[in-house]
Amino acid sequence: MIKNQTTLILLVIVLLSCDTGDHIRTYRLPKIKESNNPHQIKDVKIKPSGFIWKKPDSWIPSRGSSMRLASFEIPYSGGVGELSIIQLGGEGGGLEANVNRWRGQIGLGPLSRFEIEAEAENGVSEIGNYQLFRLINLEKKESAFLAAIFPLESSALFIKLIASADGIVDLEKDFKAFCSSMKRDNRNQ
Repeated sequence: MIKNQTTLILLVIVLLSCDTGDHIRTYRLPKIKESNNPHQIKDVKIKPSGFIWKKPDSWIPSRGSSMRLASFEIPYSGGVGELSIIQLGGEGGGLEANVNRWRGQIGLGPLSRFEIEAEAENGVSEIGNYQLFRLINLEKKESAFLAAIFPLESSALFIKLIASADGIVDLEKDFKAFCSSMKRDNRNQ
């Protein structure tokens, strides 16, 4: 009897706490500072990550999920892209699984590991080599990715930029410079 009452009470609480999401949400973004040089670089450090990097002044730090080491809103001529930095244990699911998951998110079919490796562009940073992937579906240009995967000692670092296909073209140079600027923050160790 008590078990049934407890179950009923919990069920009522759960049902009452549900939100239909029919209300209007508004967001405020900080105004982008005008700079004489939109590609001006400055150091940024997010303490918990253990990494430091250089980013253009136009990139705006933003809140992301708790899994992210850092997130940025990145303005470009046709809108705003979103960059995330995530570190996962081990290989973070593996190269083939991650690239094919990203491809699926923009309506592209999966590739073999050999095909993925052939499409990768190799880059170098102080934390090591990385592979860069340009993922664009020419039939659905509203969403595309630039992604870099850094295999580390016991983890993998993922940097992913989401924008339109045109945005990816606009932002690619800055994205590569950002990835190549990655280094460990050894100042507090």
